[in-house]
Amino acid sequence: MNRSSKKLVRDGKAHERCHPLEGGGVRITTFVPLHFKKRGIKKVIVGPEGVDEPVAIHPSAFAILPIQDPTLLKALALAYYWGKQIDDGVVTDAGEIARREQMDVTRVREILRLVIIDPQTASAIFEGRQPRTLSLEFLVRKSLPLDWELQRQRIAENGD
Repeated sequence: MNRSSKKLVRDGKAHERCHPLEGGGVRITTFVPLHFKKRGIKKVIVGPEGVDEPVAIHPSAFAILPIQDPTLLKALALAYYWGKQIDDGVVTDAGEIARREQMDVTRVREILRLVIIDPQTASAIFEGRQPRTLSLEFLVRKSLPLDWELQRQRIAENGD
């Protein structure tokens, strides 16, 4: 929304407007096409469509380090750990894991479904390079297909 004209900018392209001031100066208004996406209880800023890296990192600038999501990391680690226990025959099913961990069996099953995540996506989560809008809630609530390419597409669509 541009404050001076109170009109919604519909083109979605970055632009600047110059507003002359009475004292001879100029006030510049810059519009950047960003929108907010809810991620759990937080909101994150999502860049415009088609821009893979909206921020260019120069050697003289400070680089923003990857941010790991501790909740997502813990759930993914538990999924792999529990999956390995089931594969090795240490436990028989999610019900036994739920009893051992004193958790609800539904929650255990939700977390266990994370073992089907595409290895590239799992690696990105472990390294903190996952899309900012990817959350545990999204992975648990949405049914991810077994096909890894389709998973990547569904996760990419989540950012829109």
